[in-house]
Amino acid sequence: MMPLQILRILPSRRTNNRVWLIFSDSSKLPFYIDDLVTLGLKAGLDISEELFEKIKTASLYYLLYNYSLNQIALSPKIAQTLSPKIKQKLYFYLRKYKLSGDYSSLIDQVVSKLSSLNLLDEATFSDYLLRKNKKHSRQYLSRLFSFYHLTFPQDYQSDDVQKIKDLLAKKKFLSINLVEDSVKNKLIASLIRKGFAYSDIKIAIDELGKNR
Repeated sequence: MMPLQILRILPSRRTNNRVWLIFSDSSKLPFYIDDLVTLGLKAGLDISEELFEKIKTASLYYLLYNYSLNQIALSPKIAQTLSPKIKQKLYFYLRKYKLSGDYSSLIDQVVSKLSSLNLLDEATFSDYLLRKNKKHSRQYLSRLFSFYHLTFPQDYQSDDVQKIKDLLAKKKFLSINLVEDSVKNKLIASLIRKGFAYSDIKIAIDELGKNR
């Protein structure tokens, strides 16, 4: 049986610093150009099982690391939010390039590298959560921070009464009779489920009821 061999090394047309390794079994892998030198790869080289394992690992790490950078560019991340995405992408790449083996350790390696570069910063992610969920109640935000094992900023200013008023100012609530008890009670229950405090809900509804 002929050993696996690198037939060609082609530059990527779309991505800088990327090449394609074309193998004698018609398979191919994207590869970081600097890793060619690290592993001593060249066209015509016979590939042992040990070397092929290093090639697969290097290729997957390169793909997952760049995928992670793109995800962080879209929005701030912490290890808890990024790791599941990397895991899902790893399975995608394994299927796409028809690779077998356990490469789950690459997830922690990528996260560790990004953390060492301060790209998974909890403070930045916390600010992002507050901005993204600014219309939600303080209680909701507190639970959200707890879910991500983050410390909720106690000095965070949240005018929940105004948030409730803004919510009830939406078109679908304008025709509601805030004076009718059955309607009011259903609305209060709904707002409590959203994390608003009863006292804030009552103030907002009473003030809106006077103006309608």
